[in-house]
Amino acid sequence: MEVGPEHERRQEHAAMREQLTTRRLELRCFRPRDAEELHAIFSDPLTRTFTGGAFTEPAQTRRWIERRMQAFADTGLAWYGLRLQGTGQLVGNCGLFPGPSGPTVTEIGYEIHQPHQGRGLAAEAAAAVLAEATACAVGEVWATVRPDNAASLRLTARLGFTHRHTRQEGGRPLLYLACPAEATADSAGDETAGRWTAADG
Repeated sequence: MEVGPEHERRQEHAAMREQLTTRRLELRCFRPRDAEELHAIFSDPLTRTFTGGAFTEPAQTRRWIERRMQAFADTGLAWYGLRLQGTGQLVGNCGLFPGPSGPTVTEIGYEIHQPHQGRGLAAEAAAAVLAEATACAVGEVWATVRPDNAASLRLTARLGFTHRHTRQEGGRPLLYLACPAEATADSAGDETAGRWTAADG
């Protein structure tokens, strides 16, 4: 799910910081110079298994970064590249964006490059993003997960998300989960395996 002009909204919260740090990760907002590294992840079919599949052209990745940068300027919601402490290797991405359900709905998404999955990096990044959302008074955060995405269901449950409703999208059920503002602060420091939640993992 991409951020576009239709999702622009007036900020009613503080802008998220452009860089966060966790025990193992540096979270930094994307810049155009990150496109080549990010495309190595986005073009990997073992990583991008959700709707739309792997990117085939570097221009797709460049446009994706441009949209995320514009969304941050418009809404103050940040999308971060995840880099390993020490090496600086880009291993994934995680952040918040205005969700498709409405201009006041905030959604979380995350993605870890397949060789680095199963190490709890998604949970570590998502917990940091939720804690930052709380600090910035973003309010309730949503996630959408396919019912067969067991890893994301476990992760979102541990982060405090609960099921609110289910819709049919693309001919398949999609679960809508929400994490109340008061619960996001409690999620910081939680670590478990996880994969993309903004669609169908």
